Amino acid sequence: MKIFWNAFRVQRRVIFALILRETRTRYGKTRIGYLWALFEPLAHMLIFAAIFSFTGRTSPLGGSVALLVLTGLFPYNLFSNLSTQLMNAVEANKVLLSYPHVTPFDVMASRTILEVATQMIVFIFVLLILAIQNLWDMQINSFLSMLLVIFVGVALGAGMGLINAVLAFKFPSYANIFGLIMRPMYFLSGIFFVVGYMSSEIQGIMYYNPVAHLIEWFRSAIYVGYTSEFLDKHYLLHFTLTVLFLGLLLLRLSRHKIRQSK
Repeated sequence: MKIFWNAFRVQRRVIFALILRETRTRYGKTRIGYLWALFEPLAHMLIFAAIFSFTGRTSPLGGSVALLVLTGLFPYNLFSNLSTQLMNAVEANKVLLSYPHVTPFDVMASRTILEVATQMIVFIFVLLILAIQNLWDMQINSFLSMLLVIFVGVALGAGMGLINAVLAFKFPSYANIFGLIMRPMYFLSGIFFVVGYMSSEIQGIMYYNPVAHLIEWFRSAIYVGYTSEFLDKHYLLHFTLTVLFLGLLLLRLSRHKIRQSK
């Protein structure tokens, strides 16, 4: 038991050191660099909210258009950023993987923790802005359901990120292919519209997109009185568990080759 705790302490220190390194690398050594991470989702939300308001569009779920966009952007960014950041983790940390105490899992875990923390801070920050501007009535349908959706989103993004990391390691051109796949998903996952209110034909096409289910579940947790007929929790959970299992398995099988790569 003592050996286990000693190993856990070492891994905890390694992951914490990697988080600090990732923070400085991605956001710079100043606080302004980290605050810059708030600008992108805030700018997206304000731009699309302004366009929808100018065209006279209103939120089908009630409330502000800004809140509708935010509740779509947050789950999507959680999945998209995790799957992309983990995919690039091996290439960005090749030098560190030569140290015996640093494993590919440590690199993935540090990036996951940093990305989730960043997205949560961004979401809370923007949500508070909406509340101050009276664009959100500060009501949440189910806080526990919201936390569960976030957990599922993290698992889905991390699982896909692990798969992407191994595939990008074996096939360097895969990163470009995944980038091409993610571009249309930005507009086809329900960020700017409510899938539950679309026609059955459109819902049938979007059914196999797990991110669309993730967004619908998140909005059901936020908006009081909204129940999505499109949402299939069983499909989303089964898909997430499968992706996470495959990601961990591929990382486990490829860990020695990843550490030996130069």
